[in-house]
Amino acid sequence: MQWAIFIIGLAAFIVHGFFPSFFQLDWYSLVVLIILSIPVLAPYLRKAKVPGAEFEFRDEILETKKLVQKSIEQTEKKNQNSPTGINLQFETFKLSAITGLLDSDPTLALAALRIEIERRIRNSIPPIIKKRTDEYNALSALSLAELIKKLGMFSSEQYLALNKILSMCNKAIHGASVSRAQAEEIINLTDDLNRSFSIGYSIDLSSNPEYEKQGLFCEWEHCIELMPLSKRLTKLSCRVFGHNCPGGVIQVSSCDKTISDIPKNRFAKNQ
Repeated sequence: MQWAIFIIGLAAFIVHGFFPSFFQLDWYSLVVLIILSIPVLAPYLRKAKVPGAEFEFRDEILETKKLVQKSIEQTEKKNQNSPTGINLQFETFKLSAITGLLDSDPTLALAALRIEIERRIRNSIPPIIKKRTDEYNALSALSLAELIKKLGMFSSEQYLALNKILSMCNKAIHGASVSRAQAEEIINLTDDLNRSFSIGYSIDLSSNPEYEKQGLFCEWEHCIELMPLSKRLTKLSCRVFGHNCPGGVIQVSSCDKTISDIPKNRFAKNQ
């Protein structure tokens, strides 16, 4: 019925254009036709903001997919000769609880996703640079992501992908209509982005209690390469990796691991 009304209205426009004296079209009729056409045209609009029409993230999702895939390919290329024996299950962004919100409220799930991303980004800065707390706390998540990129902790593709994911989350939080399928796709893109962080370069600088299950050497191996590296060993220096341990002086003094404790297969190269 909606399509029939739209087609009849379109035909009326054509008749009025070629035979204006045969069919008169006033402004009232034009407005009514536009209103009747909204339900038909809304699904095909990129950003329909009319009542009942769903906001489309189609273009943003497609662009983000390309960026995430490129990030993964870069990491796989860099790690093709990496040591074996590592179970790459470590997640920079923890998404299991967020996924559980999809059925009840897709918008809430994206709000939780934004909080998770911002938490990881914000907590990664203090150990890396000497910056006053109130200075970086005043920055937005997008500004913090840009700062991390400048520090070399993100590739350009990772930064752009996170930028788009955060932007889509912000749109949903501020009233844009988002379906469960779209929210799930955005969360899955973040999960795929987890794979683009090489072991040692995760921006999650918190302790990893499951490191043994994942085949890692210690609870800090996932992020150790991002920590400062002194020319000479200090009280903060990891005796295995050389970089400052995120666990601090107490962790270093209590750790009895040495490079000889690393399994031999970790030094083997993939053929």
